Amino acid sequence: MTTKSHSTKLGARIWKIELGVFLRVCESVDTPRSLACYLMARHECWSQYLELPFPDTMSPTFSDDYLCSEAMRKNPRLPGLDIDREAVAMVKWLEAEDACRLTNSKLLSYTQGQNCFDPVVEGVLTKARSWIAEVLGPLSTRKLEFAEENFRFGPGATSSCSGRDVVLSRKMVSRLDVTPGLYPYCRTLVRGPWRDYVPEVSLRHYNTVRFVPKDSKTDRAISIEPHVNIFVQLGIGALLRQRLKWHGLDLDHQADKNRMLASVAHITGKATIDLSSASDTISRELVWLLLPVEWAYLLDTARTGWSKLGDKMYKLEKFSAMGNGYTFELESLIFTALSRACGDPDAVSFGDDIIIDSSCAVTLMPTLNQLGFKVNERKTFLAGRFFESCGADYLLGNNVRPFFLRGEYHDLTSAVIRIGNKIRTYAHRRNLSLGCDVRFLPAWLFCISRDSTARKTGIPLDSGDDGLIRNFDEARPSKARHGLCGYTGYVWRTRPRRSERTSIEGAYLSALHKGTPGKSSIEPRRTLVNSPTPCDLAPSGDFDQQNVVGDDRSAVTYAFRTHHVSRLKEDVRGSFAGAALGRQLVMSWPEPGPWY
Repeated sequence: MTTKSHSTKLGARIWKIELGVFLRVCESVDTPRSLACYLMARHECWSQYLELPFPDTMSPTFSDDYLCSEAMRKNPRLPGLDIDREAVAMVKWLEAEDACRLTNSKLLSYTQGQNCFDPVVEGVLTKARSWIAEVLGPLSTRKLEFAEENFRFGPGATSSCSGRDVVLSRKMVSRLDVTPGLYPYCRTLVRGPWRDYVPEVSLRHYNTVRFVPKDSKTDRAISIEPHVNIFVQLGIGALLRQRLKWHGLDLDHQADKNRMLASVAHITGKATIDLSSASDTISRELVWLLLPVEWAYLLDTARTGWSKLGDKMYKLEKFSAMGNGYTFELESLIFTALSRACGDPDAVSFGDDIIIDSSCAVTLMPTLNQLGFKVNERKTFLAGRFFESCGADYLLGNNVRPFFLRGEYHDLTSAVIRIGNKIRTYAHRRNLSLGCDVRFLPAWLFCISRDSTARKTGIPLDSGDDGLIRNFDEARPSKARHGLCGYTGYVWRTRPRRSERTSIEGAYLSALHKGTPGKSSIEPRRTLVNSPTPCDLAPSGDFDQQNVVGDDRSAVTYAFRTHHVSRLKEDVRGSFAGAALGRQLVMSWPEPGPWY
């Protein structure tokens, strides 16, 4: 069976499970909205389902209606939709460029004194510039050194390292693509053995736009950046993140803070605002207007000014987009500055998830519109009982976030486990963590009945998604052995595919250059006492043949001239090489509780 036909058959089986779960949820909930969703699903009227309005937040059945209205909304497997998701995403990308073009023209006329904004907007811009200047401070040598220390590659593809095996060691030996603006600094950024080993530098003035699945109606546009540019952009992003943290916006933990603020927004009078295509509508002139000029030059030097979309080249009107290594930090900086400039000194933003005092939101929203941003009305809440931020939805402080029947699964057992856990954790939340809402029991039983292997697994709450979440008596775990405390749960553990193109030279270079500080997926079997030079990295006379299995280069053991042996293991992100039942040690067994 080919990989494509296997994927098609697996997708069809998973769709049957998702549809069966959805129909049983709608039956159990039993509200007018759930009845409408049931009939649409039964008759495959998914286009009508996607057009359903947002449920009434004042309704006593809002939580149930919200679940039924959203559970299938992001499922890419919905049948009968005559939608070319990539074409829709392409149109949105071009529309965002048109919006940025208009904003650039407006802001350029403003900076040249040819027109002016409303006095309120001008006041907001002035205060935002002042706050950003305070946060960033002068661009000193020390700050540049901090950015340089954090130059690294991310997990995704680059212009010269893409395809099936995108791993760190390959990136370190790939061609050095760089934009003309960054080229004069390339040899000072790429130093030491890395520069000696990869002498080839190629000018590349554009990034490549690709599309990845987002939901049932559209894909998401991302940019594949030039190789050296993304390396530098991530270091600049780390610098912006540090500056924000020193001024009270810790992006490493801000999502949790946003969720907490959203949970009490009905008491504190806060508003939650979400934007559509926020990163794609940060125009060039807005960055030059708000940031100190030396910081704007720094960011501009590392950005890519052109994009290749299909067969056409576009000069970018936006400053940066998804795929650029500092876009998230930049938009957090800009939106926090604009929000606080509207009069709320405690306003925060995590990307485009903004939380601001309701009285100040009436100033912020028209300001955002004037600057080319579009407020997502479906996900923006200025007052009332319901608020959402950073993937959490709260009704009077209770998390009513629905579960979404979507996802890409490598095998049926994993799909059953994860869908079953979504149902059970949601039922647990709906009962205020005191047992599980019995209305969702039929859907859960239907789901786990689809695979016998999944039913053999069992883990407690908050222990991941490798096994079905169960009560102690359901799972019947064994006591830990060999003097260990706790219990042994049974899990279905997937194994990622090992790269067949691991470069031992690249692994050595990444270790020297800290390609991904503290997060490298390259695991040396033994630590080398004497660091070899790149010429020592070829297999020597001490090459250990007994460790070679077939053609698996990742399993080859190399012997250095120092006679210290190291084996490299690089997993390919998002890949699948098989799965099997296994054991997981847990110290305690928190339960979801009985169904009632």
